[in-house]
Amino acid sequence: MAGIKEKIYNNMPYPFKFILLNIKGYLNSKQRYNKEFEGYLKEHIQLWDADIETVTRFQDKRLAMLLSEVLEHSEWYGDIMKKLNITEEDIQNSPKEVLSKMPILKKSERKNEVERLVNKKRETAMVGHTSGTSGSPTIDYIDRDSINISFALWKRFHHVIGIQPKSRQVRFSGRLIVDTTTKKPPFWVYNYFERQLLMSTYHLTDANLEHYIKKLNSFRPELLDGYPSAIYIISKYINQNGIQLTFTPKAIAVTAETLYDYQREEIQKAFGCHVYNQYASSEGSPFITECVEGNLHLNLDSGVFEFINTKGEPAQPGEIAKLVVTSFINYKTPLIRYDIGDTVLLSPADKECPCVCNMPIIEKIIGREDDILWTEEKGYVGRMDTAYKGLHGIVKSQIIQESPDKIVVNLIPDQGYNESIQDQLLKNLKDRLGEQIEYKICVVEDIPLGPNGKFDAVKRNFELQL
Repeated sequence: MAGIKEKIYNNMPYPFKFILLNIKGYLNSKQRYNKEFEGYLKEHIQLWDADIETVTRFQDKRLAMLLSEVLEHSEWYGDIMKKLNITEEDIQNSPKEVLSKMPILKKSERKNEVERLVNKKRETAMVGHTSGTSGSPTIDYIDRDSINISFALWKRFHHVIGIQPKSRQVRFSGRLIVDTTTKKPPFWVYNYFERQLLMSTYHLTDANLEHYIKKLNSFRPELLDGYPSAIYIISKYINQNGIQLTFTPKAIAVTAETLYDYQREEIQKAFGCHVYNQYASSEGSPFITECVEGNLHLNLDSGVFEFINTKGEPAQPGEIAKLVVTSFINYKTPLIRYDIGDTVLLSPADKECPCVCNMPIIEKIIGREDDILWTEEKGYVGRMDTAYKGLHGIVKSQIIQESPDKIVVNLIPDQGYNESIQDQLLKNLKDRLGEQIEYKICVVEDIPLGPNGKFDAVKRNFELQL
C-alpha cells in the first residue's frame, strides 16, 4: 500500500504534491503534538539534567513496564520468558536481571517474526516500513503512545541545542519529495504545519546546487537536519565557490548516516554554526544525542544500551563495540536486546562531560557493522574518513571492501585531482589497511545512493563476525 501511495504522489503535478503533503503534515501534527506529547516532553527535559540515580530509577520503571507487557501480550517474547521461568514478580523485583537472561534478537528474527513479536495490548496507530541496507522492507507497527514518546525525545534534543518550537527548519531525507526526473526547481516542498522545508536528496547536482542555495537564503532556516552526505555536498559547493550565505542557522543536526570529521568541518565552515550528531533509527532504537559541549550522551530514558566487543564479551572503555539495544520508543513492536547492526567507539574510562547532563557518553558513532573493515594485517578498522584528511580534488568517494584482500575506491574528482593526490590516498589506505591487499581506485562520474537515499561511504561485501 505504501508503494502505491508513493507512486500516486510521484505522478501528481507539483501543486497537488504541496496540497497532499500539507494534508499529511496536518494529520501528523495532530497525532504527534498533543497533550500526551507535552507531558512526555516536560518529563524528558527534566530528566536531561537530573542526577543519575533519578534517571536510573526512571529507566528501571520503564523497563519493568515493557517486560511486563511482553510477558503477557507478545507471543514471541512470552514464549521465551515462560521457557526461562520468568515471572511478573521477577520483573518487578529486578528488571535488569531479567533483561540479562533474554536472548539477543537478530535482525532476521525482527524481520520475519514481526507478527509474533508485536505487543497485542497496544493498538496500532501507524504502520511504517524500513528498507534497510538490503532494500528488503521490514514492517514496523507503532502505537500512539510510542509516537508521542519518540517525538518528545526528538524535541528534547532540539531544546537542548537551542531550537525553539515552531522554528523554521529544512530537512534532507530519503523521501521522494519531487519526481527524480525533474530537471528544474522546485526540488522541495514546504510543510506549512511544521514550518519545515523538505528538500530532495536526489537532485544535488552541480547544475542544481545554486537553486538550493538561493532557496535556503530566502527561507532562512534556524535548523537544518537530515543526511550529512546531502548537507555536505551543498557545503562543499558553498566553500569552493566562495558563496556568502545571507543567514546563519542556530544549529545543524545530522542523523541516519555516519557523520565523518571531514563532513563536519566542511559543513561548519559553510554555515557558521555547530553540527550536532544524533543516533536513532526508523526501527525505534533508543537515542544517542550530542550535547552543547560536543559529547554524545546515551539517552538512558529512551532505552537500555549494551556494548559487545569483537570477542563477544562486554566491551571495555576505548573499544569498538557492537550495539545491542532495548528500546522504550516502540511498545507495539518491542525491541528487547536487539542486535541493531550498528557500532560505536566507547570513550576512555576517565572522560567526563562538563555539560548539565549526567547520562553516560560514548566517543563516536561509527555506524553500521558494514562500515567496519577487516584485513589480516591490520585487523578491525572502524573509521576510514581519516584517509582523506588533507586531500583536495575529491568531490565524493566510496570505499568498498570486496574481500579480505581486495579494496575498491570509487571517487568523483574535480579539477584539482591529480596523480599525486591519488598516490597520497593510496598511501593513506595502505597505512590503515595494510600493504598485503589489492587496491583499485576508479574515477567515476556518479556514485549511486543506497536505500532511502542514503550514501554509503564505506561498504563491506562479505560477512564478518563482530
